[in-house]
Amino acid sequence: MFSCLFLTAVGWAQTTYEDPQGRFAIDLPKGWQLAPQTDDKVFVFQGESKSIIIECVPGMSDPAELFKKAETTVRLSGMAKPGLEGEVTELTVNGLPARWGIYKGAMSGVTLAALCGGVAIGENGLYFLSFIAVTDVAAWKGRLEGMFQTIRASGQKVTGVEGAKAIAGTGAVAPSGESMAWKTELVSLTLPPGWAEKPKPRGMEKEVKGWFMYDPLPGVSLMVVCYKGAGLNLAKALDAGLKSMTIPNPGMKPVEADELKLPSGTANYAALKGMVASGGGEVELASVIISCKADKSYTNLIVTGMGHLLPQLKEQAIEIAKTVK
Repeated sequence: MFSCLFLTAVGWAQTTYEDPQGRFAIDLPKGWQLAPQTDDKVFVFQGESKSIIIECVPGMSDPAELFKKAETTVRLSGMAKPGLEGEVTELTVNGLPARWGIYKGAMSGVTLAALCGGVAIGENGLYFLSFIAVTDVAAWKGRLEGMFQTIRASGQKVTGVEGAKAIAGTGAVAPSGESMAWKTELVSLTLPPGWAEKPKPRGMEKEVKGWFMYDPLPGVSLMVVCYKGAGLNLAKALDAGLKSMTIPNPGMKPVEADELKLPSGTANYAALKGMVASGGGEVELASVIISCKADKSYTNLIVTGMGHLLPQLKEQAIEIAKTVK
């Protein structure tokens, strides 16, 4: 499902996004676009090879708790031993109570900075998150923080930042969460912390036995697809998975392929990447497909998200594939 981007020009360098449900507004650089949404509370804006995540949290109006939601997302994202850089800032953004802070840690061998924020808007709130390489901090920290500081109630104007003061932070983010065992008549597997099963969207093929979203990285999804019948093999299962992604998204092309050794035996792996239409423009998506043999079916695990998340998609897919039975 693709969502339209409701943007109104406010100057040569930026545009304003107004949430269609009236929950918030934010100013973005021109050319940034809203990625395809699978949850109307989660927004991923992308441009210039960077992205920001905003998640609306109904009924939560404490900026400290909203900031903790961003912290939790950092913890579950796979960042190794994230630690707070400096102190958390308590401030007022456009008349709204807010928190801001930066965590740093390694992910897939790259040291990243995670820019986190929380803003209370009336009885509700949202959190803001952006991952960037530490080598980009000098060029991008100010720009991304500036975007955060334009968050406001829908229909309101930017009035600026007031009352900023440093407060004690939480330091390193401790791991938590539990894995989830999942089973159907054709396959069983274990999902790492952060995955949650969701109702299957309409129109999915009958072979899709489960559909999941990954809370730490909004917009990342998993399809579990099972095939059975005479003449099936891993190669045919992988081919079916590739067609299920490339036929509706012709801009996506294979970029990696390999054979994996899993506890249950050999599996086939492929990764795709490419531009897909969204809101009158295009965004880059990536998908990882692992075809493996379960006890009663050939099973495809298809993990999809924004293009720059390909290493994390691969990591999650392999971890899940190791548990397939």
